[in-house]
Amino acid sequence: MTHREDVTSAALTQWALLDDPDFLREIVQGALQRVLDGEMTAQLGASPHERTEGRQGYRCGSYTRMLTTRVGRIELQVPRDREGRFQTQLFMRYQRSEKAFVLALLEMYVQGVSTRKVAAITEELCGMEVSKSMVSSLTVGLDAEVAIWRNRALQARYPYVFVDATWLRARTDGRVRNDAALMAVGVRESGHREVLGVILADSESEASWNAMFRDLRDRGVNEVGLVISDDHRGLVNALGRHFHGAGWQRCQVHLMRNLIAKTSKRRLGQTVALLKDVFAAPDRAEANRRLAAMVAEVAGWDRELAVWLETAVPDSLTVYDWPTGHHRNIRSTNMLERHHSELKRRTRVVRIFPNRNAALRLISALLMETDEEWTTGRRYLNPDLWLKQNQEAKQTEAKRAG
Repeated sequence: MTHREDVTSAALTQWALLDDPDFLREIVQGALQRVLDGEMTAQLGASPHERTEGRQGYRCGSYTRMLTTRVGRIELQVPRDREGRFQTQLFMRYQRSEKAFVLALLEMYVQGVSTRKVAAITEELCGMEVSKSMVSSLTVGLDAEVAIWRNRALQARYPYVFVDATWLRARTDGRVRNDAALMAVGVRESGHREVLGVILADSESEASWNAMFRDLRDRGVNEVGLVISDDHRGLVNALGRHFHGAGWQRCQVHLMRNLIAKTSKRRLGQTVALLKDVFAAPDRAEANRRLAAMVAEVAGWDRELAVWLETAVPDSLTVYDWPTGHHRNIRSTNMLERHHSELKRRTRVVRIFPNRNAALRLISALLMETDEEWTTGRRYLNPDLWLKQNQEAKQTEAKRAG
C-alpha cells in the first residue's frame, strides 16, 4: 500500500513540474499568502476567531495586491485590521531591487539609449508610456531609502573585513566607461556578516580605497582585526593609513592564480602541488618550513619565480594568527566573489547603465537585501573561537611571565 502511494505521489509531482506551467506560481502564491496571514496574526496576537486576553485588535477583510515575480504575476489577499495599523514588510525587500532595476531600464528608454526590446520591457512592466516625470517620482523615494542605508552608522569593531571590487559599464559624459564598484563586507563579533559599504570609482586605485576606508571610519568603524583581499598595493597602503595595526590576509585563491600565470606549463602541476601543500600546513611554523623547502626546490629551475614566492606567499599565511576553525572562511575572498557573481547575474540584463547613479542605485538596492539576509540569518562564523583564542593567549602570556 505504501509503495503504491509513493508511486502515485511521484507521478503527481512529475506531472506538476513538467506539465503544469502554473505549478511554481501557485506554490509561490500560497507561500506568500501564508506569510501575510502570519504577519497579521503576529501583530494582533491572535489567530482568526481566537479569543485571547492579549489580543491587540481584529481583522477586517482584505484587499487584492498583484505582485510581479520571477515565476509570473501572482494575486495576494492582503489582510486589513479595523484600526488600519497593519503594514506588511513582505514587499519591501522585493520592491527595492525591482524598483532599481526598472528605473535603470526607464532611464535608458527616456534618454534615448534603449533598444526596441528595452522599450517593450518597460511598457510591459509599467503598463503605460514612460515619461521623465514617472522616472523622477520613482527615483525620489528609492534614492532616499538607499542613501539612508549607505550612510548608516556601523559598529566600532569588526574582527574580519573582506574587500574586493567588481566592474560594470555606465555612460559618463556621453561615453561608455568601465567603473569599479568597491565593496566591503564585515564579520561582526556575533559571527554574522554585514555589508559595510559600496562606492563607485573610475578605477581600483589607492585614492579610491582611501575613500572607501575613510567612509567606514566616518560611520563609526574604529578597529579592524584582519582584512582579506587580493594583492593591490594601493589597497594595502590605504589600509595602513586608516586602520593602522590591522592584519592583512592575501587571498590564497588569487595567489594561486598569480602562480599559474608565472609558471611554465612543464612545471605547472608540480609547482601548484607544492603551494597547495604549504597552504595545507597545520600551523604557521610548519607552513614556513614547507615554504622554505618549496622555494629551494623551485630555485633549481626558475630563480625569478622562487624569489617571487619567497616575498608573496608569507602575506597569504596571516590566517594562522586567527582561530583554526575560521581558516577555511577567511583564507580567501571567495565569499565575496560568489556574491559578485550574483550581482553580475542581476545587472547583466541592463548591460550598460545610463549613468553612475543608476548603477549605484541598483547595486545598493541588491546589497541592502543581502545585508538584511546576513544580519538576521545564521552566523557565518563561530564567535566562541575568538574567546577561546584570547583565553589561550592570556594563559600563554601568564606562563611566560611566571
